[in-house]
This record gives sequence, C-alpha cells and structure tokens, in this order.
Amino acid sequence: MIWVIAGTLDGRTLAVDIQERTGEDVLVTVVSQYGAELAAHKGITVHTGRLDQQAMQNLIKEHNVRLLIDASHPYAAVVTATAQEAAKAVGIPFVRFERKEVPLPEYDKLHHVSNEEEAATLAGELGKVVYLTTGSKTMHVFAKSEALQDKEVWTRVLPTAEVLQMMEDLGVSPKYTIAMQGPFSYNMNKVMFQDTKAEVVVMKNSGLVGGSDTKLQAAIDLDVHVIVIDRPTPAKGAVTISTVEEFKTLWEDYDGLH
Repeated sequence: MIWVIAGTLDGRTLAVDIQERTGEDVLVTVVSQYGAELAAHKGITVHTGRLDQQAMQNLIKEHNVRLLIDASHPYAAVVTATAQEAAKAVGIPFVRFERKEVPLPEYDKLHHVSNEEEAATLAGELGKVVYLTTGSKTMHVFAKSEALQDKEVWTRVLPTAEVLQMMEDLGVSPKYTIAMQGPFSYNMNKVMFQDTKAEVVVMKNSGLVGGSDTKLQAAIDLDVHVIVIDRPTPAKGAVTISTVEEFKTLWEDYDGLH
C-alpha cells in the first residue's frame, strides 16, 4: 500500500492518480471529516485525525505501507518532519510532494517575513486595515498579537463549524470573519480587498493551487502592502517532486516498489 498524506487539493488529486496509475491500494490521511469527504474515491482508504510519530508508525505497520508520500500543505513543516522521521524509523522510502511557488514580481510594497509572528508585527506597522489570507491554523498568532490589537483585521477562513468555533474562542468578531472556501479568482480577491479597504494583505506563497497568483496580483493592482510569509525549509535529504509526471518517473525508478 502507498500512503499519501493529503492535506491539499493537489495531494488528493495525486492520491487518485497514483491509485489509477499503479493499481496499488492507497491510504490517504486527512485531518478533518470534510477532508475525508473530499478524499473519498474507489481504491482509496481514508483515515481521519491528527497523527503523532508513533501513530504514523503504527499506521504504516497496520496497512503494510511501503512508500510514504507527504503531500501536506507547503507550510505544514511539523507534519513533514514527523512523517519523515516515521518513515525512517520503520525503514520505508519517504517522498515529499510539494507544489511550486509562484514567482514573486518586483513590487516596492512587497515584504518578506519568515513566520506569522513577524508578519503580525510588520502588518501592524504598515497599516490600520489588515486582510489575512493565511487560514485558521495560525490564527491564534494574529489574534493575540499586540501589534494588531488596535487594527481592523479581516480574516478569510474555511466555513466549517470547527474553524468558526475556534475563531469565536479566540475572540475574533464575526464582523471581520469571511468564511469561504478558496481558491479565489483575481476579481473576487480584488473586490474583497477593495470592499474592506485593506491597506495590508498577508499571504503565504502556497502556489497556483492555493491561489497565490490571483491574490498577489489583486493586491498589487490596488497598490496595497503585501506581506509574504516565506515557506519553511524543505525536508532535509528528502526526495522532492512537484508534479504527477515526476511521480511516474520516480515510481518507475524505485527498485522493488512495483
């Protein structure tokens, strides 16, 4: 069995393609029930829930996994590191599937930071109205940032009960919560940024699938500040692919895996 950690749309697409291309049984792991519904497909076993390293190792043994492909979000550094260690511990190959970044243009209001804490601090310095497109996972950083306490902060998150409850628990006003599933078109981004009178847009370079290109262009055309949280350091020593075709070549080259 091949295990795909599918935290993204392209990860789920990869899992289906692998199953259809190889005829192998595929195990897909997701965090939420919504993710499980999206991942459902013939020939694919879906496991729902968060996993620590020991749980990952148990899953590998339980399902006789012989190849682990980590297609979690480009910014899910902890998941990637944990999966890599789990694969190493049980002696199976580990492959990192990561979509390519969107090339960033020259723009005098484009700012790079290495994490959410730096993004929150800088956003507070650059404007009074901040628009977050970074999701809910790290929302606690922005909600608790002193630099943003007197700012108008708009946040775009998935419209699930779990996420909205988390926003409420963090004290984020529904007035400034935009619960919609992306990715969003250029026009949609532009309307949202314009309508909220955003002065600063905070984003991750999540690639084309994540809609980074459209939100970036919309912000530039509106002449607002853009803060890009740079990606974590790639998985050290891991074989990394970014397309289904690269997996095809990899599969053909792996001795003993097929």
